[in-house]
Amino acid sequence: MENIDTKLLRVFDEIRRTGSVSLAAERMGMSQSTMSFFLAKLREVFGDPLFVRTTSGMEPTARALELESRVAAALASMQALLEPPTFVPEASNRTFRLCMTDISHIVLLPRIVNWLREVAPSVRVEILRIAPDTPARMESGEADLSIGFMPQLEAGFYRQRLFEQDFVCVAGARHPRVRKTFTRADFVREGHIDVSPSTTSQLIVEQAIRRAGLARQVVLRLPSYLGLAAVIAQTDLVATVPRLLGEIVARQEDLRLYAPPVSIEHYAVNQYWHARFHRDPGHAWLRQTLAELFLEGQAPSPRNVNPSRRRSSRRAGSP
Repeated sequence: MENIDTKLLRVFDEIRRTGSVSLAAERMGMSQSTMSFFLAKLREVFGDPLFVRTTSGMEPTARALELESRVAAALASMQALLEPPTFVPEASNRTFRLCMTDISHIVLLPRIVNWLREVAPSVRVEILRIAPDTPARMESGEADLSIGFMPQLEAGFYRQRLFEQDFVCVAGARHPRVRKTFTRADFVREGHIDVSPSTTSQLIVEQAIRRAGLARQVVLRLPSYLGLAAVIAQTDLVATVPRLLGEIVARQEDLRLYAPPVSIEHYAVNQYWHARFHRDPGHAWLRQTLAELFLEGQAPSPRNVNPSRRRSSRRAGSP
């Protein structure tokens, strides 16, 4: 292997194509003496004349004929190594693994799935829960992206802000006590639903309540947000949730939304990925798709999506 390189293989291929040492040298931009030197080296490596002079030009030997297809395949493989990778959404059957919270299952996932079904029908999506091992899974390639709020990520990760979330309080439309407004007195008096283990959004709510010097009566703890709408609709319990989630559950059931009686800070929903996969074409396409879906605030039509557009992104933790 150490005695052969790409140039030798190209010399072999050009002589085979042209049947002439001089013409092969001209096509490769080298002198005839240099071409003859490389041909001599080829003959030494393969232990065969490879090409012999005849009245019709340089003709391949039996050994050269045997090597033709393999040399051509080797050159094609080397050329493929140098070509930039591509990703064709409509032809891909790749599986993307996204880490997200239960809220994102409700708020984001339907739009993502519907859009992918339209523009990349054979692409598959696998959803993973955001967990303590999520950064390691993104670094190893077990997960492609995470969507949410992950301030704990260290260097080596990129993030892109998709949108901002604020909060609403949710109660049943026929709640016996909560009517047109939701006051501080209502907040303290009514029974609340919490989600355990606490999500980022719930931790933000708890911090706001403590800052306001209030306390809430948590009557019910749910393992996820998936049953929230039905419980609120059929009980006199209330909940404080991100606005997009509140708007969806209010449409699903007969619920009302109220401005929280305490000041709750907003938080950013980002997409995160590891630097190892920053230049992967399929990965970049998925990130661009999510940016188009959620930075614009509405699902685009195929003719409005310009694949060449690039949204700004930055490493996690950067200013």
